[in-house]
Amino acid sequence: TYLGDIVGVREMTGGKADHIGGLKVIDDHTLQVTIDAAKPYFILKLTFATASIVDKANVESGEEWYRTPNGTGPYKLIEWKRFERMVYEANQDFYLGVPSIRYIVVQLYSGDSQRLYETGEVDITGIYSIERFTDPTEPLHNELLTGVDLCTSYMVFDTTRPPFDDLNVRKAFSMAFNRQKYVEVIFGGHELPANGLFPPGLPGFNLGLKGLPYDPAQARQLLAESKYGGPEGLPPIVFSDIGIGSYIGGDVAGMAEMCEQDLGVTITVENLEPDYYYDQVYTENHGQLLRGGWCADYPDPENFADVLFHSNSSQNNGGYSNPELDALLEDARVEPDVTRRIAMYQQAEQMIVDDAAALFTTYSLSYQLVKPYVKGYVFTPISIPIERYMWLEGK
Repeated sequence: TYLGDIVGVREMTGGKADHIGGLKVIDDHTLQVTIDAAKPYFILKLTFATASIVDKANVESGEEWYRTPNGTGPYKLIEWKRFERMVYEANQDFYLGVPSIRYIVVQLYSGDSQRLYETGEVDITGIYSIERFTDPTEPLHNELLTGVDLCTSYMVFDTTRPPFDDLNVRKAFSMAFNRQKYVEVIFGGHELPANGLFPPGLPGFNLGLKGLPYDPAQARQLLAESKYGGPEGLPPIVFSDIGIGSYIGGDVAGMAEMCEQDLGVTITVENLEPDYYYDQVYTENHGQLLRGGWCADYPDPENFADVLFHSNSSQNNGGYSNPELDALLEDARVEPDVTRRIAMYQQAEQMIVDDAAALFTTYSLSYQLVKPYVKGYVFTPISIPIERYMWLEGK
């Protein structure tokens, strides 16, 4: 539970209480929140939408209350036309001052956003023609902003089932994976190879992390030293992916091809219907390999290491369990010293990598086009609304 640090939340969601004991209304403008321990990351949790305080009467006004929300932010939603647009107007009563830009219009399904940008119909957009806009000779190249996201992609090992219950097998698969080639061939060089869990830009990212290198010979040796004795002793391995029919994505196909070339292991890919994929994952009705990925809810290493690899986390889809890691993560949750706390998470990440708890693949990058008359726009590695800091010049 995202807000499970608040006293009484788990009892409430578990049906053992009819209210949340850690929440107390002091007055019309003050809510007192009591958490179960002094956790430095909790204040960051409050920046995510899950922690937003909403108007009870507004929520109870009907199923589509969110189309006319009662908020106190810098902008108010004044129009929402299905599949067309959302229009926000500057809040004249915003407590930090009225934003410079009066209206923000978000186009919904109104066409190819990259083409709309080129025709001047939108001012900011993401792109798909990365090669084109990263070319310095492209006229719009100077309007391109790039940066790292707080996102890590990986392949999940189901460590509770053969053959990934064996550390040597997990290490073998990781060391048979050529990350640099994978990034260049599958993503055209527009992502970064991931040696570990924490993406660049996240507090705790460690340039000195010792990842498992690409070493096919060592990978084959590790596989031979496993309790399965080599590729011939492995059980059939199934990669459960989200998809329809027999289509196999390039990323999964690339990983499977490397395993076959470097380890002599054949991986069967099964597609699970998108509507039921997560139901199958959380009921453990899947193969020994899964697609994994995580983007930060808030910029703290706890949101990666604890959420994805603590034994008791519901997001630990590989069933990985390490009591030593659990104890370290639990201590890090409440460590007040910033420097020591970051060092603890870096130690935790190294343990996760050394134990080959997952096969880390890429860190993602973002590419945005921004019109030159839009001022104050700053690329952020985590999605936050920055419109109130922006202004227009010459338009």
